[in-house]
Amino acid sequence: AVVSTQSTGVLWVLPLYLISRLLNVFWYQEIADLVYKSVKRTRSKPVASSISETVADLIYSVVVQCIFLLQASLVGAIPVVGSTLQTMHMALVYSLYAFEYVWMNQGHGVITRTALMHHNWAYFVGYGIIMALVISAATSYFMGVCFFSLLFPLLIVSCHFTSPQSTIKHMALPLFKPSIILTDKMMSLANRIQNV
Repeated sequence: AVVSTQSTGVLWVLPLYLISRLLNVFWYQEIADLVYKSVKRTRSKPVASSISETVADLIYSVVVQCIFLLQASLVGAIPVVGSTLQTMHMALVYSLYAFEYVWMNQGHGVITRTALMHHNWAYFVGYGIIMALVISAATSYFMGVCFFSLLFPLLIVSCHFTSPQSTIKHMALPLFKPSIILTDKMMSLANRIQNV
């Protein structure tokens, strides 16, 4: 009876959770667009010349980010320094999530966006570290999601008023590179399979 009650609770909460996550994506985009327009920025070039390019960039970006999250989990297992490295990875992810709204409006593709992260990694770790620490301190997954939902709009708004400066010249830290290489291999494999 206890398992049945818990299952019913999960089945009731899960659809609400998924709907709220989907609505948050639209809400975040609306926030980003409003802030982008309010600071009177203009697009430096067309975001994409076609819908298919936009969709391809988004899919590629999602795959890179999923692999990077897996990479963050793997480095978390390294003895002694794993927790610190994982927090650093998560800070970069939260920074990328926020800055993507600005960069996509400026027409930057995923490779350019990750290159900006590589060359300004110290700035972006610092930018996302508070979010990473707060979410890692959450007592449950759902509490972490709540913290993210509350804090992320602040990151989106504030990134429109910053200008990342590379303070460490010639010291890029290409942490996204393994994820990009693996994504490229996966896309290449998918193309070969499709052409067979």
